[in-house]
Amino acid sequence: MRMLVQTAPGKLEIQQVACPQPGPGEILMRVHYCGICGTDLMNYRGQYVWGRDSFPKFPGHEASGVVEALGEGVNHFKIGDRILPECTIGCGVCEWCKAGNYSLCRNRMKTSNGAMADYLTVPAKGVLKLPDSLELLEGALIEPVAVGASAALKCGSIFGKSVGVIGAGTIGLGSLETFHVLGAAKSFVFDLAEPRLKLAEKLGATRGVNPSRVDPINAVHEATRGAGLDRVVVASAGTAATVGLALKLVAPLGVISIVGLSGGQLSEIDADEISEKEVTVIGSHSSPGVWEDLLACAAAGRYDLKSLVSHILPLEEAERAFQLLDTSSEPAHKVVLSMVEGEANSPSSRGLCRRLSKNAPPGSGQSESHEA
Repeated sequence: MRMLVQTAPGKLEIQQVACPQPGPGEILMRVHYCGICGTDLMNYRGQYVWGRDSFPKFPGHEASGVVEALGEGVNHFKIGDRILPECTIGCGVCEWCKAGNYSLCRNRMKTSNGAMADYLTVPAKGVLKLPDSLELLEGALIEPVAVGASAALKCGSIFGKSVGVIGAGTIGLGSLETFHVLGAAKSFVFDLAEPRLKLAEKLGATRGVNPSRVDPINAVHEATRGAGLDRVVVASAGTAATVGLALKLVAPLGVISIVGLSGGQLSEIDADEISEKEVTVIGSHSSPGVWEDLLACAAAGRYDLKSLVSHILPLEEAERAFQLLDTSSEPAHKVVLSMVEGEANSPSSRGLCRRLSKNAPPGSGQSESHEA
């Protein structure tokens, strides 16, 4: 089978490898779609997420597909079921797992790494069936949107609040859509890429703010009569500077949830602001316990998943797919690789590309706050 392999910073190869076979308790999945995550992009650039600088790397974990084969003991799935694997699974027996916080498990498995391939084996206990009303393309968006949803949910009560999201990638927009589901009154999204801000406004943001063109603090204070934002999710990835911005945007007694990874960069903040405003700062990692509820909401039409996708490219064009997010001046948001012949060139995928390009202003650039 084909598998995408990163052999060095900025270097990708499609290699021919043996097709895996499902062991006891495992499912062999025929991968249809896999999105490029911000962590994939950071590794591609050589930023080495979590300090893992060894090669080769096997990118891809935002996957969806169908059951190809079942390992021994797997009896609640059948061949042909449309599925998506949760990318983090805990051991199930430690104190964190028993409390439902399996993203903190010291023995957790990154089960769907290497999903930019024709086939993937995954533990059946971490696999969910895709509701009939959702397409496989939408299924590949569940993982990043779930990460954003988890960050928003950590902020506590949202009903009637003014909220903000720094970073309009897929995770940030997942937070935005979750804030709306939870009843936020006003929502602001901050990003350096105008096409992403337009998408945020299409998804219901009260206002998209480009900090390179507008003073974000003044914009928020004018809209909130100087109060600031009750809840802020920091979803920008690849930079640590946005944590300081969040502290200036947040209202007294507000909550900041940090989900974006900075690739080892350190943030310069005024710690006095945390104390003086009595701000709560929360870290958010992965999305434990969120997937089933998110799938239910998405199946009910509460989330717009397709609009998050700007490009669908075949696996053979993986190099171009990564460059679209890294160096291209062509507007790109969520870039998805297709492993099944014909799906990348389907009418729906061409329509997605045309729609984004049509809505983008001439000469619009790439966001500097790429998403995890």
